Amino acid sequence: MLITEIQSRVDRLDGFYQALKGQEKSLNQEMVDLKKRIDILTKASLVIKHLLDIMVKDEINKMAGLVTYGLQTIFEDQELSFKPVISKKNDRIYIELRTLNKGVECEYGTYGGSVAVIESFLLRIICMLKMKLARVLLLDETFGSISAEYIQSTSKFIGELSNKLGLDVLLVTHEPEFKNYANRIYRLKDSPTGVILEREQA
Repeated sequence: MLITEIQSRVDRLDGFYQALKGQEKSLNQEMVDLKKRIDILTKASLVIKHLLDIMVKDEINKMAGLVTYGLQTIFEDQELSFKPVISKKNDRIYIELRTLNKGVECEYGTYGGSVAVIESFLLRIICMLKMKLARVLLLDETFGSISAEYIQSTSKFIGELSNKLGLDVLLVTHEPEFKNYANRIYRLKDSPTGVILEREQA
């Protein structure tokens, strides 16, 4: 009787042991499969990250090309270019914007505010296009720091951008020379009932 009980318990324990061995084998196979999946996902992640880096760099280069074109069109007497410098820290991309003259970095404020104003204006247009916002740009005294010698080239460039990109540009200015290049001109005038907007002949 005692031997039969012991044998029965041994058989049960052996059954548990065999079951645990089967589970271990199954778990080991699952671990192998998981490692394979992790390896595949890691490689896919690296490929996607690499492609995203290329796309970001490509977009930044296009942006730099447009800003450089604007600078060279407006400031024809200088050799200006716009160069974003891309760096990575802690898996984040940082972009430092630089202005170069003949390939040498310019000190901030070298050209007064005129170059920075044009760069800012063009970056706003790029953001507007990328975000698919309405193509209407209100410029309130934006070009107040542009030297008189560059008003003509600035005006022509705004007109060129407006035509090529389908932009409506409303420029508010105290510089009368800008109106020589406008499609429509409006003037604010005092009247007995208050300030009115009056259209002038171009």
